[in-house]
Amino acid sequence: MLCSSFRAGSAIRRVIQKSEVNAGSLKSDDERFDAPPVNFVSIHLEVHLLGSGRWQFSKEAIRMIPRKRHFSGILIALLPLFFLVPMVCAQETNDLDAYKLRVAGMWWFSHPTGSFRAASDDVSFDLNKDFGFGNYSTFTGSVDWHFKRKHHFTLSASPVNSSKSASITRDITFRGVTYATGARVSADLDTLSITPGYQYDIIRRNHGYLGIVADLNMLKTTGKLTGTGTINNLTETRTASGSVFAPMPIVGAKGRWYPLHDSNRLSLESSFSGMYFFGYGNFVYSQDTVQLKLYKDLNLKAGYQLGTRFSIQGKNDNVGLRLTQQGPVAGLEASW
Repeated sequence: MLCSSFRAGSAIRRVIQKSEVNAGSLKSDDERFDAPPVNFVSIHLEVHLLGSGRWQFSKEAIRMIPRKRHFSGILIALLPLFFLVPMVCAQETNDLDAYKLRVAGMWWFSHPTGSFRAASDDVSFDLNKDFGFGNYSTFTGSVDWHFKRKHHFTLSASPVNSSKSASITRDITFRGVTYATGARVSADLDTLSITPGYQYDIIRRNHGYLGIVADLNMLKTTGKLTGTGTINNLTETRTASGSVFAPMPIVGAKGRWYPLHDSNRLSLESSFSGMYFFGYGNFVYSQDTVQLKLYKDLNLKAGYQLGTRFSIQGKNDNVGLRLTQQGPVAGLEASW
């Protein structure tokens, strides 16, 4: 608020005028002595904020006598400088990425690839080879609470729902149900990813930042097959489904750069995170976007997102899967 009032064109003028102590004026009953006038300190300090937003200092004189008893007075006289210098530095640094809350919502044209299987199954089903899953539209969004200069709390979400029907060209066994060659089977894929996290900016300048992120990706994926299936030689319309919930801690990096001089009209943003879980699986996420300012704090945002690329190795009766969902994204970003 103080810097904002300075931008409005206020001025501070502080003058510590010349003080003279005349030792000759000191008297006692026993003696009287004369001494030349002593100049303690004379400082003239002016701070003006011009229309360009720059500070100017003018100094008339600083005169001190080599007396130790006046050293504390000199420090008191110079004390305002210790407060003004940080304000000057803040004034000269025009942070193009200053905000407290940032919300983004984007359309995501996702293309899923991968396969499902249960640990007891002989054959898994493939989303593309068996059912021909293609591109489909969905949503992805994020919230960034920039509560301190280098600290953020973040939250992102990406729901994915898609289905496809096909006459299968091979026998598929899923969850103990066998779907024979030629049967008409419908496959459904539901994925919900919710990711809270924390970001710390190891580098933050007026033209961008580079931060490290630590997230907890809570991913629930459900696969379902519906069609004419056989169990224990009994054939009828059956539904077999399997789901897996995987809370995965992941780490990575995120950065944004404003390439134009003293302008936030254009910015480039990139993020990457992931983790390898040894025998359990692995996870990778990335997003690269371009932001173009439309109006005040509203940006057009477009790019490409590798929303999920992970592998979970099913054991015993747990579901195992490989799933990659990626595609272009486009939407709006608002900051306050």
